[in-house]
Amino acid sequence: MNAHMEAGYLKAEIDRLMDQYPELEDDETLRADMLDGETDLTRVMERLLDRRQSARGMNDAAKERAGAIMERSKRYGRQEEAFSALMLSIMERANLDKLTLPEATLSIRKPSVSVNVTAIDELPQGYFQTERKADKKAIGDALKRGDEIPGAELMMGKETLSVRVK
Repeated sequence: MNAHMEAGYLKAEIDRLMDQYPELEDDETLRADMLDGETDLTRVMERLLDRRQSARGMNDAAKERAGAIMERSKRYGRQEEAFSALMLSIMERANLDKLTLPEATLSIRKPSVSVNVTAIDELPQGYFQTERKADKKAIGDALKRGDEIPGAELMMGKETLSVRVK
């Protein structure tokens, strides 16, 4: 049985027990004992925890692998730039603007003009962009003090599961 089916079955069993024994609603100890004895709660939760831990391990491994692949990509990018510079220097030494090979045509492009900003703080109005970004900490502090901030409000996050395995 897959995890979602098992979880669905377990939830239905919990609902059935809660309907059958309404007193369980008010007594957490009795409820925990009853659920442990009458359902597969512990077994299902252990299996789900195992699947979660396995998914976490795969996620961590994938991130590590992605980092290694990114480093490899950067190395190959540097190699590509180095080979381009080497070919350019050879063509310049040979005084060739163009070289036709069976696989590609190499040509030296004239440099293009680009903008180099030397001091962004000295640029006059109209020649820079301002990025507007909310200061969530300051907004949160102000809202918690009771201040009204147009365009912002406090909201309750959703419940999360805490898992401690160490």
